[in-house]
Amino acid sequence: MIGIFKKIAGLTSFVLGFAAMESMAADSLSIWVMDNGLGSKIAMQRLVKKFYRETGVTVKLTSLTWNEAFNRISTTFADSNSVAPDVLQLGSTWVPHFAAVGHVRPIDFLMSEIDSARFLGEGLRSAHIAGRPETYAVPWFIDVRGFFVNERMWQELGFDESDIESYSQFLGVLKTIAHADLKNAEGVRVTPFSLPGRDDWAGQQCMAPFVWSHGGDFVVPSGKGYRSALLDSNSLVGLALYAKILGDGVLAPFSLSENSAENANGFVRSERVFHYGTSELIKLLEYPETSGGLASSAIAKDGIKILNLLSGPNGTFSFMGGSHLALGNKQDTSKYALAERFLVYLLRADNIDAFSRQVGFLPADRSILHIWNRDARYSKLVASLENYRCFPNIPEWGEVEKILIKMSNGMGSLFAKTGNKKLRSAMLAKLVYDANSDINRVLGHTEKLNEAETLHWIQQFFLTDYKEIYPKNSTEFIGRDELPTVEEFTYKIVSYKFLGVIVAGILVACVIVVVCFRRRKKK
Repeated sequence: MIGIFKKIAGLTSFVLGFAAMESMAADSLSIWVMDNGLGSKIAMQRLVKKFYRETGVTVKLTSLTWNEAFNRISTTFADSNSVAPDVLQLGSTWVPHFAAVGHVRPIDFLMSEIDSARFLGEGLRSAHIAGRPETYAVPWFIDVRGFFVNERMWQELGFDESDIESYSQFLGVLKTIAHADLKNAEGVRVTPFSLPGRDDWAGQQCMAPFVWSHGGDFVVPSGKGYRSALLDSNSLVGLALYAKILGDGVLAPFSLSENSAENANGFVRSERVFHYGTSELIKLLEYPETSGGLASSAIAKDGIKILNLLSGPNGTFSFMGGSHLALGNKQDTSKYALAERFLVYLLRADNIDAFSRQVGFLPADRSILHIWNRDARYSKLVASLENYRCFPNIPEWGEVEKILIKMSNGMGSLFAKTGNKKLRSAMLAKLVYDANSDINRVLGHTEKLNEAETLHWIQQFFLTDYKEIYPKNSTEFIGRDELPTVEEFTYKIVSYKFLGVIVAGILVACVIVVVCFRRRKKK
């Protein structure tokens, strides 16, 4: 009898254990995140383990590369047989696209629990589709570009921040540095600056401050939709300034052969004085070289100083991106409640802070940003967040961005092909003109332009020199009023054509009179 009871007890224990395993499997979640730099995987593993300790719910963590993420998310959610994630990371500019195609679900009902007031307005704007009220994601961390300088060289050169408040002053300082014949500790000649001009995916992020600070933009609202703003006068002034630095063999000699990563590496080796880079570079200085960090690098020894952003006629702006967290829109809704619980957990202030401190991206939570602001390494970045802008939250932005990337890389290729300024400006004009047409096609905007006249007009911006102001001098800019709008330029072209017809007519009349006079004289 005792043996029978033992068998029954053993069987009961097996059944209960199997049921517990099934329950655990039923209560498991999945999250897809990208590789967000050194330390990001460790940070996520800690958060997942902590969530299990608090709730008993397991989470399968999948790490994607940024190169594969967009396509993999798209194909997985489109295939009903694929197992889609419950929670996923999206680049801030991706949210409108995946919301529009229905791959992520609205989370307005969670916003009071999450407390959306904690997050910056620009980040929250990216969580919506432009013109629609629904919220589809929540900001997780902020990726901002800062204006870095090699601290040791900056001090040796004797500059102060008042010497470099504007783009005009920046050009003067770059030229001054170029003629200073600086060398780093390894005896390598130091160049002033570099921009990504070859095989790069972030050229539009580097280009944006030049365009925005001069009053321009990439796309703007038009009617019920959007249109390209590349041919607006202020946009062209900013693009021309960017192109001037990109193609200058003295100010930025390695731009035509480098991408963003190579720009950063040159700065890390203390071979560049300035770098327009992202905030995680600061965190990398804490990690040893054996872990992929920069603690033993030349820039770690020289030090990084963060300067204020450059000012243009329309103010001071820089690019702000980052990532959001969203809930997958799945056919199986049985785990929706658990997924919502996990999302709220990840967005708690303590967990946002823990993740951000591990990877070096700024936290999206305002209250934590106030704490980061006390750290001298990040204070300039935090204090100037009001001057950062995101790209527009429209579903078509992904396609628009591809066109801008092609245009940015195309600029580098053109400078590498020819040194003839007039020919180069004509080629640049055609590059921008084509990009403008392609963007309008994506946005469904129709625009009638006379191509020859518009190309000639665009070319004038690339032929016009931007005023250089050397240190200690006042700031001067080329503004919108000094260059014509396309309508004004077209009017001038038409006027010149009309004047040309009149002059030609007068000349013909004079010839006829002379011929008639000679014939009459012969008679």
